[in-house]
Amino acid sequence: MTIASIATTATITTGTGILAATFYAITTYLLISGIRSGNINLKLTRTLGFLGVFLHAISVYTMLFTPAGLQLGIVTSLSLVAWTIIAIGTSNALWRKVEVLLAPAYPLAAIFIITSLLFADQAPVLTDLSNGMAAHILVSIIAYSIIALALCQAIFIWIQNYQLKHRHIHDILHLLPPLQTMESALFDLISTGLVLLTTAIITGFIYVDDIFAQHLTHKTFFTLASWCVFTLLITGKYLWGWRGMVAVKWTLAGFSLLLLGFFGSKVVSELILSA
Repeated sequence: MTIASIATTATITTGTGILAATFYAITTYLLISGIRSGNINLKLTRTLGFLGVFLHAISVYTMLFTPAGLQLGIVTSLSLVAWTIIAIGTSNALWRKVEVLLAPAYPLAAIFIITSLLFADQAPVLTDLSNGMAAHILVSIIAYSIIALALCQAIFIWIQNYQLKHRHIHDILHLLPPLQTMESALFDLISTGLVLLTTAIITGFIYVDDIFAQHLTHKTFFTLASWCVFTLLITGKYLWGWRGMVAVKWTLAGFSLLLLGFFGSKVVSELILSA
């Protein structure tokens, strides 16, 4: 790749990133103003939000897929996580009134974008990955991001349930969408995350050469356990009407297993097996 093409890619990354952050900032201002006045301009905020998502996607793509290979350093990964959260949240707002939840998400995404533009990743580029393995890694990151977002949603539901049960009607309860809307949004996130987690598991078994040689047994075990928890939760919703704190507890359990899989595999591979 020539110097000119590299410079062009960098310009695209920077330009689209700055525009995306700008659209996110404007959308944040409109949402906060609308929340205060009680009249959110849904058409304008959704349009600006989706423009930001589109431009952010271009910026993330050009950072991920470099001429040398796949860049999955912390800065780029955070920008990808932010894009996933905003894309899911903005899409969800089309049929559920969750704009209040997006008010803090947009500025955080803008901060991650600016950070990714100011500080280059120091992690080495992954050069020897097959397309299938690259897809497995990216789908895994996106799945984990959506499940983490579901955890945040579950925490909000727990707060709502607690305040309603104890009759503590604080401002946060008035700002949040109705409990039924929050629960529906939670199951939307879990369903989407479960589909992507299933894809990540399948592609992992196909493209990871030897999970035992690569010390991935622990991660695989906890990921499969988490998949079972979320599958049972979705089944319980449709067969037994699970909702409320039951859904919150199962979401916490599933996320904890994923977390154990990630950090547990790190501890085993970097501390125990390397000792």
